[in-house]
Amino acid sequence: MSVSSHALEAAVTDWIAARAALDAEPSPRRRVQADRAFARLAAAASPRVRYFIRRYGLSSVADDSEQACAIALHRAAQSYDPRRAAFATHMNWQIRAELQALRHRLHGDQRRAPHRFATATLSLDDPGIGDLLVDPGAEAAAEGRAADYLAGRLADCLADDWARRRDAEWQRGKAKLAAHHSLVRRHLTAIQPAGRLSESHRHIVRAAFADMAQHLLPAGRA
Repeated sequence: MSVSSHALEAAVTDWIAARAALDAEPSPRRRVQADRAFARLAAAASPRVRYFIRRYGLSSVADDSEQACAIALHRAAQSYDPRRAAFATHMNWQIRAELQALRHRLHGDQRRAPHRFATATLSLDDPGIGDLLVDPGAEAAAEGRAADYLAGRLADCLADDWARRRDAEWQRGKAKLAAHHSLVRRHLTAIQPAGRLSESHRHIVRAAFADMAQHLLPAGRA
């Protein structure tokens, strides 16, 4: 593992610990610690961010590209599982997917994003298919996981679009908006709140949901 990869691993570990402390004890001090930890993670990731922005030909829209990368970095840190891959690898895929999507929106790039899915279909009339269905609850479990995945992807899109509309907040710092993005994203799919929200956090979540609802309504009903 390279020196930069080691630095990223240390930074994301610090941020995960700071985020867990903030969730367990919401307070201004914990929030500042989490913001500073994310700022250190962003600094460690900045060489890779600049590299990918140049690689995808988005240097002319550096502000939008850096915003997209900050969101991708925050999502990568939230979903990181050290048992599956190094953080640098996990982060690279998230950043590439976000920049690919940005390039498509700006230039109509028709090439696929890095995430690829392969599917295979089986007919229930195929010989021996009954032997494969050994778990009668597998279909319901698979449908439940698929529904959870689709709900999560929708929540990701809603939270990301909301964050991109917060231009004024980006002027005050990427770490602050990234923290707000994380807060809003958690509550999009939370069945039961993890803890009591402060008044400022309740205001952020309510305002974000209202903004999303306004942008989801058809033009004639807005």
